[in-house]
Amino acid sequence: MRILFCVLGEGRGHLTQAMAAKEIVEAAGHEIVRVVVGVGPETKLPGYFVSAMPMPVMVFPTLAFIYDRSRSVNLPRTIFGALRCLPDHVRAAQELRALVRELKPDVIVNFFEPVTGMYALFVRDRPPVVAVGHQFLHEHPAFVRTRDQPLQRWCLKWFTRLVGSRSTRLALSHYEAPDVLRRRLTVAPPLLRRQLFDVTPDPRGKFLLVYLLNHGYSEQVIAWHTRHPRMTIHCFYDKPGAPVELAHDATLTFHRLDGEKYLRMMADCRAVVCTAGFESACEAAYLGKPLLMFPVENHVEQRMNALDAAQAGLGVWNAAFDLDCVSELPERVDNRVYRAWVERAGAVLLRALTGAVKQHRHVSTSTVFGRRPGSLPSRGLTATRDARSP
Repeated sequence: MRILFCVLGEGRGHLTQAMAAKEIVEAAGHEIVRVVVGVGPETKLPGYFVSAMPMPVMVFPTLAFIYDRSRSVNLPRTIFGALRCLPDHVRAAQELRALVRELKPDVIVNFFEPVTGMYALFVRDRPPVVAVGHQFLHEHPAFVRTRDQPLQRWCLKWFTRLVGSRSTRLALSHYEAPDVLRRRLTVAPPLLRRQLFDVTPDPRGKFLLVYLLNHGYSEQVIAWHTRHPRMTIHCFYDKPGAPVELAHDATLTFHRLDGEKYLRMMADCRAVVCTAGFESACEAAYLGKPLLMFPVENHVEQRMNALDAAQAGLGVWNAAFDLDCVSELPERVDNRVYRAWVERAGAVLLRALTGAVKQHRHVSTSTVFGRRPGSLPSRGLTATRDARSP
């Protein structure tokens, strides 16, 4: 099969899932013809992702959260920003349509990239799309429920449906659950990078490993460390312009995001402290490291991720960024069942891809919302920028 990858470049999880999927499909003899990454206005692709993708990597603008003080999601500004940038997103969908016509892939794999969801919704004459993301599990009957933040939950539901529009949806999960065929929903193990399988965890880890989706929390890490200076902490964050490594003092060090370095230190740590991203929880669980989660403020998806991971027995969470909760963590997580589930990821992914291609040959797509399929608002195409260009 010839495969096109479309990846959301916000955060680390979707990027590492794409890296893991690349290893799986190439080992099975399939070809990735291009990688397209949707990025927000302030996002720069990390070097470890670009170096892991020897094929051309292109970027276009996509929907992204807007944060207050690099910590809390500002929902009104996020919605307004999405509406204001809608013409850019339409142009990006047109660029994607032109690229697909040029490359003629057999299937598109969408790692929760919303512009790709727009493309799948409005374009009829296209290859099948397999949308991959933990967020699709939110529509599964077995997933956790909460009454908090009803407006955000409503927005998340419809955003997730946009991303997975007219696609086969692969819902990444910490645990096995039945597929929901009427919703084209397949429950799949986490897609984890091969490098994770090559590291040997140290059961005697002595330091805390902290991963911050938003660098605004670094101030709270410093404040807690001031009260507990004997605890060694290594903290990875996304602060713009930060040096590769910054020693705050003898026992607190900040690191710029580096995938391989982060995995090595995770193997050697005592416990993992992070915002409630799905990928971080998966990696910690696979290595048997206890997990302390602090969902990003006003971010309902992260809150539900934390509830789900805690229910699966992977760690504990707290709404307030309070590192004192480390004392509640066990020495180690029993991860034998989890590892066995993860080992099935490759087979589930390949089955979903081949099944989507076969089904696409027999199923015709109907008109959506009264618009002639294949039509997008008419706007001029813009050249897609190569991620390696300055």
